[in-house]
Amino acid sequence: MAEKSESARTTIILAVVCVAVGIFALSYGLQALTCVEVRRWASANPYLNLTPQAMPSTAVSTAQETNLSAYGMSFAAPWKGAAAQRQNAGNTEFDFKQGPFLIFFDPDTQKNIVEGIEDGDPQLLDRYKAVFGDPLFPSDYDLYTAVYGASPSEVTPFMSRANVIRDSTLLQWKLGFGAYGASAIFAIQTQTMRGLQFGDPSRDRVVVEQLFDNHKRQYKLLITSKAGPGTILQADINCVVDSLQSEAAR
Repeated sequence: MAEKSESARTTIILAVVCVAVGIFALSYGLQALTCVEVRRWASANPYLNLTPQAMPSTAVSTAQETNLSAYGMSFAAPWKGAAAQRQNAGNTEFDFKQGPFLIFFDPDTQKNIVEGIEDGDPQLLDRYKAVFGDPLFPSDYDLYTAVYGASPSEVTPFMSRANVIRDSTLLQWKLGFGAYGASAIFAIQTQTMRGLQFGDPSRDRVVVEQLFDNHKRQYKLLITSKAGPGTILQADINCVVDSLQSEAAR
């Protein structure tokens, strides 16, 4: 009798466990699988763990060149020596004698992602609205902020399905956007621009500025130096970004 009682107890326990597993699978199966998947993405692409941080310094170097311009925009640079300017298809290069090198990308080539989605396939737009709400995102700046603010660590097996779908979609976009090999991402806010900085000049050879003005126009600048990391200061980059403005506003 004792053996039968023990067998019955074991059967009941197994049944309870099976029911619990079934409930968990129905309620959190998608979340658990997604949690495993996004951590696999992060293992292969560590930059997914990066989120925008406060700018390490707001100091600004003294401008040495003040009459630089491209695509109707003017800006200053903190490096002495006249810049050799070269126009290419889609960008303009500024080669400074001291070693810094700046590429200003043509704003007309910067794709407006939100407008592209809204003007594209209506069914795809509806699917995105189901995930992110309506309106989708007010601007590309808001999209970039959401995408780069997403982190694999925020995806857990116990979050709602709606949130796990939202976060995993943002992380898939983040995978597609990339981070230019940056070791850090910083939030930018000036009087006329806001956006993201990819890279820490003290550690990274290349720093990329993704900027947005109040008219939803996008600007992308790449700054590097032939002398390698650590030869351009954050204050130098701040000098360029803070001075960027429409030539009409000068």
